[in-house]
Amino acid sequence: MINSNRKINFKIYIRAIIAIVMLLAWVLVGFSGLILWLAPEGPRSGRIPLLFDMTKGDWREVHLWIAAITFVMTIIHIVIDRKTLRAVIKYMVSVHRDATITSK
Repeated sequence: MINSNRKINFKIYIRAIIAIVMLLAWVLVGFSGLILWLAPEGPRSGRIPLLFDMTKGDWREVHLWIAAITFVMTIIHIVIDRKTLRAVIKYMVSVHRDATITSK
């Protein structure tokens, strides 16, 4: 049951939207990359309709634009979550450093 009186936290909402768009974009990049990888090679192979009646050239263009969107969304994700990323890296370095010191 959703509480409609609950106040929306804008930062969390934006982070969730970015995470969902990034996940979807990475799946689409992988899918279009798989289509390109499986596509036939050789002369005139770019004219053969593949999936969804799109040619190899069409799939290359779709792959390029989805990859560009994915790259931009990844940069935005890193910028928005830089404090968390920095804290996780600091924690990982300290844990491994402490484990190395105590194991000697």
